[in-house]
Amino acid sequence: MKGKSEGKSGEKVFVSWSGGKDAYLALLKAREQGLNVYTLATFISMDGKSMSHALHPGLLQEQAAALGLPLEVERVTWESYEDGFMRLTSRLKEKGIRGGVFGDINLSQHREWVEKACGRVALAPYLPLWGMKEKEVLAELLGRGARLVVVSLRSDLLDEKWLGKEIDDDFCEMCVRKGISPCGENGEYHTLVVDGPLFKSPVRFRRGGTFKEKDHLFLKIKPGSG
Repeated sequence: MKGKSEGKSGEKVFVSWSGGKDAYLALLKAREQGLNVYTLATFISMDGKSMSHALHPGLLQEQAAALGLPLEVERVTWESYEDGFMRLTSRLKEKGIRGGVFGDINLSQHREWVEKACGRVALAPYLPLWGMKEKEVLAELLGRGARLVVVSLRSDLLDEKWLGKEIDDDFCEMCVRKGISPCGENGEYHTLVVDGPLFKSPVRFRRGGTFKEKDHLFLKIKPGSG
């Protein structure tokens, strides 16, 4: 089974959800291609934060509510991630889901993992962003009016001043000048989508301080106003 950019119209699918820009654009494109997005699906660490982005799960719940979709959650560690994926997708198959949508753009090892994991549970993998230029991904999101807040970054590559700020054209050009991935495909940064097409209302959040894990600096951010 090979990952596809487009699926069968009306096919019931889930979207692998990080809360960030790539998953969001994949959701938009899946809807526009006629896929029936039934739910978002996310993975939470044992200490109660989303994997990679380290987001408060309440933020993901607020996103899902604003998008008018349920959110399926599975707790995992990096070591048990694949087993967690099998558990979650097996539950979704019982609800009639036949495919999964993923926001991967150009990392072949990620695509191979998705295809293998989906193949194990006989789900069709869809990768609607695959092969896009990274600058095109950001340009399309910004052109559609998406608001993308930087919630983590590699402190050895990007200035801390970007934490908590919204991505704009200047941010993209800065990444190009520095010779790093404009979409943060190698973990240079992560985002939280707070508004854009399909959102019934913006996601409200409260900013706190920051915390660091190795070279990654994270913004402490919780749901709610203030």
